[in-house]
Amino acid sequence: MDNSTMTMVNTTTHTTHDTGDNAWMMTSTALVLLMTPALAFFYGGLVDRKNILNQLFLSFICMGIVFVQWVLFGFSFAFGPPVSPGFGSFGWAVLRFGESENTDYAPTYPLLTYAAYQGTFAIITPALISGAIVGRMKLIPYMIFIFIWSTVCYDPMAHWVWGSNGWLKHLGTLDFAGGTVVHILSGVSGLVAALILGKRSDYDPRSTAANNLPFTILGTGLLWIGWCGFNAGSANGASGLASLALVNTNAAAAAALITWVVIDALRGQVSISGACVGPIIGLVAVTPACGFIQPGWALFFGVVATCIIYVLLILKHHIRLDDTLDVAIVHGGGGIVGAFMTGLFCEQSVNPSGGFDGAFYGRPVQLWYQTVGIITAIGFAALCTAGILYPLSWIIGIRLAKEDELEGLDLTAHGEGWEVVASRAVSDLVKKILDNQHNPNEMRESGTFELHYTPSDAKRKPFKVNLSKPQKTSDEQMNSPTISNP
Repeated sequence: MDNSTMTMVNTTTHTTHDTGDNAWMMTSTALVLLMTPALAFFYGGLVDRKNILNQLFLSFICMGIVFVQWVLFGFSFAFGPPVSPGFGSFGWAVLRFGESENTDYAPTYPLLTYAAYQGTFAIITPALISGAIVGRMKLIPYMIFIFIWSTVCYDPMAHWVWGSNGWLKHLGTLDFAGGTVVHILSGVSGLVAALILGKRSDYDPRSTAANNLPFTILGTGLLWIGWCGFNAGSANGASGLASLALVNTNAAAAAALITWVVIDALRGQVSISGACVGPIIGLVAVTPACGFIQPGWALFFGVVATCIIYVLLILKHHIRLDDTLDVAIVHGGGGIVGAFMTGLFCEQSVNPSGGFDGAFYGRPVQLWYQTVGIITAIGFAALCTAGILYPLSWIIGIRLAKEDELEGLDLTAHGEGWEVVASRAVSDLVKKILDNQHNPNEMRESGTFELHYTPSDAKRKPFKVNLSKPQKTSDEQMNSPTISNP
């Protein structure tokens, strides 16, 4: 590509920016950045209590590591003056281009805004991987992995799909907002990382370790809101195309939520955690297509993707794959389904400047272009992840010691813990028991206190913990709690 197509004009004193476009892109940047702490809450509510702080941290630390990398050279590698159809350069390292226009990426607003917006995509992509490996990977190797993976995996893939001379872009592969670059890449990388690390020492495919579903519901809602900037912001301006992407985003999420709940209800019980996964599936599936399809198809995307992923999640428990939070299936699988369906239902009429007709609109070759993008993302992500983790394992070790894993990373990696009082009633009860230790006669008159535990595995027996009345022979002789199986 010659230099004429990469023109930049310094506009520090005389600006021709469209303030509406710039305002929308900065708003979208904030919305996508919100998605990383939202992801932390979504994941954090689903993991074992002993790892909740660690899981929150695994997402949160990406906001530091990845954006530093992005400013130093990541943006330049992905979108800088290209040295070939496969690679950018150091030409825009440390974002030294100033307040500039660029006809390829930010024709109506500052290139710095575009750099910030794309940086938020770079942040959340490796954060998604953390859900597959939580509870068994050492902290320092994880942070090294994130830095290297962003450099050798994410940046090149972003260039191939979205760069001005990226080879997949010029081939004809469509990915409006990251179904290939973000979701397939992170899903496959999470799968490979989980396989390399191996199963958790206390892995049980029949049980769930979800400790705080309100966290997960909060995270789901914030992810849904942030996804409006993720998809509609990818229109690169405050335009009708942004409106189309916004409607399609919400339509697919809503349809997926209803589909999941209906399937659950038909099976006998509506799962709250499942109802949170449903809209995420719809959002992932519609992401590559949201700027290329009509809203009716977005509803269809949500329904079809949810049905497929629901079945895959059931099958996953039979093969005992320890992808802790199902990153490979939800994000990798959802991204594959969405990217493939894009080749069926895309229409050039809804996006004349950047879209193509798909197979259902007379152009079946688009399916081939989508398939090339899917295969490339799968193979490249697997190669990069294995190429980083195996050397790290040999050099410094990446797997936690068994005793540290069983104790949990909150204590072993961070030296901290957290505790939530479930209700005022429980708090008052504990206080009363402590007070009554000084006056045992009151406890003699209060009957017995009983805790009942029902395990999630129906094959295991429940048990009760009874606090009996103290013996009358001595005020100091209090019966120990006794455990009984009904």
